[in-house]
Amino acid sequence: MSVKELLDLLTEEAKVYRKNSVNSINRNSHMNNSVGKCSISQDDVDAILVDFINHIGVRRWVDYGLYTRDLK
Repeated sequence: MSVKELLDLLTEEAKVYRKNSVNSINRNSHMNNSVGKCSISQDDVDAILVDFINHIGVRRWVDYGLYTRDLK
């Protein structure tokens, strides 16, 4: 799998994940440091997803250029 294919795959999975991301974070609070109900916004989740995917690209010398609007 090429880096571009990996980034495309991560983007498609992020689009699916983001729809229930806040609920997933709260449901899995035993696996993270949130206490009780997490107050993270969808905008924050989107920003983290995009930043992480772009970070993976940069670490592999690819300027992927993913924006939060691309997740919608």
